[in-house]
Amino acid sequence: MDANRLLARAWLPGVELFHADFSGQAFGRHSHDAFAVGAILQGVGGYQCRGARHALPAGTLSLMNPQEPHTGHAESERLVYRMLYVEESRLPQLLGRKRLPRGFVELNPADDGAVALGLARLATAFEQADVLALESELLALLELVFVRHGGLRAARAGPRDGGVTAYLRDYLEAHYAQMVSLEQLGKVLQRHPRHLIEAFRRVYGVPPHTYLLQRRVREAKRRLLSGEAVVDVALDLGFYDQAHFSATFKRFTGVSPGRFRHAAL
Repeated sequence: MDANRLLARAWLPGVELFHADFSGQAFGRHSHDAFAVGAILQGVGGYQCRGARHALPAGTLSLMNPQEPHTGHAESERLVYRMLYVEESRLPQLLGRKRLPRGFVELNPADDGAVALGLARLATAFEQADVLALESELLALLELVFVRHGGLRAARAGPRDGGVTAYLRDYLEAHYAQMVSLEQLGKVLQRHPRHLIEAFRRVYGVPPHTYLLQRRVREAKRRLLSGEAVVDVALDLGFYDQAHFSATFKRFTGVSPGRFRHAAL
């Protein structure tokens, strides 16, 4: 059994998400040129590192620093896990910090499930190719794991935004059907993406990518009520495909687009 997937996007260099689902495969001694952040979802994983043998049951985190040699294998018949790889050179831009993490001291720290949940959200964003959601989920996950386990100090609340969040809201309203990225927003507003997300969330209660999805769903409801086909609405509003549109629409309305359209006609 082998259902491994490597998720990566050309517009997000130095970042990969590996979804591993295999039986019997073993990895010889090797290292990565990236920080590795992983969570065991099913089974028991095992590896040797720092002169010791480790066994990781489901619910355990697996953290690794760049160039740290280790092996890897499945202790159980089947092993399922997600592992995020972020090249060290990408951290200054992604985190927007003057002082970067010192690295992971503990390989398998206890966690309350928040990191695994962040990895799951990141995997969904990768597969849907939603630029704004993917970048936002990545920044949130990196902030979480490096503050908890990498020696990074929690970010302080920023100063008043001086109208930046209102401008960002207006920008999202005007470009809701287009592919919007955090890098693009950062350049337009001359702020680091992390600061934009934090400031926007404080004012509007949700991060920019959620606000954008809500705006798209609001427009979708208007178009569906006017009789437009579900597939046309999905493509016109910038959704990756009809399945992505249907899942997002149901998330915010409680019903599928088809059911909403049928009930309204």
